[in-house]
Amino acid sequence: MNNTPDTTFITLESIAQRKGEVRKKLHLQKQIMTDTARELFAPLAPAADKGNAIMRAFNTGMAVFDGVMLGLRMMKRVRRMFSSKK
Repeated sequence: MNNTPDTTFITLESIAQRKGEVRKKLHLQKQIMTDTARELFAPLAPAADKGNAIMRAFNTGMAVFDGVMLGLRMMKRVRRMFSSKK
């Protein structure tokens, strides 16, 4: 371990400069996160033909059904955990 004291001085200018650098980094990260969120939640492109439209509707319906069934199973298990039956 290095136990020598740090002899660098911190000035108001260095603090202001560091603050500016950190703000730029934060702004860049915020922009990256915003772009990623837009890509994730962007609406789907319209289907090119009737078959793709039907398949997309079917997949969406199955995903909703799957989510509902999972939710019901989870609720049933939670109720069973907290029930007072012995």
